[in-house]
Amino acid sequence: MALYKFRVMYEEDETIFRDIEIKPSNTLFDFESTIISAYNLPSNYTGIFFKSNDNWQRLKEMNAGAKPEEKKAKTKAKAQSLPILVTFIDDPHQKFIYEYKGNQEFVFLMELISLSGMEKIDIVYPACVRQQGPSPFKKEDMIAHYGRGASVEKQEEVVDEEEDDMDAMNLEGDSETEEVEAEADTDTDAAADEEEAMDEVEESEEEDEEKEFLEEEDIPQDGFGDQFGEDEDLE
Repeated sequence: MALYKFRVMYEEDETIFRDIEIKPSNTLFDFESTIISAYNLPSNYTGIFFKSNDNWQRLKEMNAGAKPEEKKAKTKAKAQSLPILVTFIDDPHQKFIYEYKGNQEFVFLMELISLSGMEKIDIVYPACVRQQGPSPFKKEDMIAHYGRGASVEKQEEVVDEEEDDMDAMNLEGDSETEEVEAEADTDTDAAADEEEAMDEVEESEEEDEEKEFLEEEDIPQDGFGDQFGEDEDLE
């Protein structure tokens, strides 16, 4: 069986391309899987095929039918009823456009460059038989994207840690304030006790002085009394 060879070029730089050989009986889904693999694109996304004119203008979207995974519950015969590639080819230089839809979007220009050759038994078709140029897919963009997410989370963690530190500082400040107030109350009570003790000492000293004074005054009074009595006796 003859093979179709398509050149799949990156729209923004046509020096980057992949040559893919495909059997007429292969489907668009087979073709798409090979393109994604050849350009090292994330396989969890898909795209859309369009028929194109010679000026790379989109004519119409190609109906590829249901995806194979949607037909798992159906019979093998029905699964093989998917539109095959040959049903979309009506020009010896047929052109298609493939739009890959993922986190990064790419457009590829596909052109039929030959219809010759025989398939090899040891090759699974479609197969990429030639590569030129790097893949436009930038892994560092994905890394940067996830890196920004991690940075945001780290910033949130730092903010949380700062809030915890502020709370701890507030609690520590409250504790120190309570200790200062307790020390102030203790000093006030001690001063009051000291003042009260001094008052008691002063009162005791005043009482002692008054007592001494009275005792000293009693002596001359008794003497005058005795003297006065003696004078009366003399009369």
